[in-house]
Amino acid sequence: MLPGFLKYVVEIGVLYYFSYQLLRWVKGTPLFLPVRSLMVLFIAAGASNFLTLGELRLFWRLCLFVYVGTMLLILQPELRRNYMNRLYHHVLLERNTNEEGRTKFIEDLALACQTLSRKRIGALVVLERTNSLRDFTQTGVLVDAFFSPELLFSIFLPDSPLHDGAVIVRENKIIAAGCILPLAEQVEARRKIGTRHRAGIGVTEQTDALAIVISEETGKISLAVHGRMAWDIEAGTLKRMLKILYRRH
Repeated sequence: MLPGFLKYVVEIGVLYYFSYQLLRWVKGTPLFLPVRSLMVLFIAAGASNFLTLGELRLFWRLCLFVYVGTMLLILQPELRRNYMNRLYHHVLLERNTNEEGRTKFIEDLALACQTLSRKRIGALVVLERTNSLRDFTQTGVLVDAFFSPELLFSIFLPDSPLHDGAVIVRENKIIAAGCILPLAEQVEARRKIGTRHRAGIGVTEQTDALAIVISEETGKISLAVHGRMAWDIEAGTLKRMLKILYRRH
């Protein structure tokens, strides 16, 4: 007797959960009243099944079958429209919003780098992708603020106590500043490079991050990825490269 009782409890629990989710999904639409009526039929059918009323059980099952079939025929356009609207808002719109945010971030970052370059203010910006940079963020000062060109510029001003370290960005937010990065183990022998460039290459040797380096001496912009450096690139080129490379998987 107990296993049978538990079986009914489980069935009722599952039906209640899915019924509740269905009512939440259609709340505020013309489907709400028909679905709520359908729930009443489900309850009646379940009670008949639990009380082993064979004749009534057959009757309620027939009612359910007819009711569901009728509602599907009558409300087919409404169901399709409601489903497509929710798909648009929860999937397509969210994806477009994320894409717009990423594009704006890249444009703001390129603008900030262009300003730093013109003023010959040295900078090192690391963009986290798949590999976590948590170990490196812990070497600096926590910022945890949304990115803006003004904030980045203020961090790398010569009088700033954080200007010698690296800024680490995760999902369009500045996570930490003044971070210490590993220096590159192998660099091109023909180039005499400073600590910022070596650190930019070094972090990309150990992770899949992107590192933007702005030279304090020349103001030129470079981009490191996978241990290799694209030297002396324009702000427009930087923007195009970031649109291709800066994607978190």
